[in-house]
Amino acid sequence: MSPKLQAAIDGGKELTTEQLRELIEFEARELGFSFEEAQRLAKHGQLPKNALGSDVELLFQLLAA
Repeated sequence: MSPKLQAAIDGGKELTTEQLRELIEFEARELGFSFEEAQRLAKHGQLPKNALGSDVELLFQLLAA
């Protein structure tokens, strides 16, 4: 995770589209998926049923908004 993204998260700032994508990519890698794999799984409700999987699903929803 880039220092700029970490600072935005720590500061409670609204994330840009690019920062959301970076965060999704970071968390998807933590789950063992690429961005594209995680996106496909999220669309079908097939991400792991844990805190990180739920977070990635929510981040995709925010990205689409």
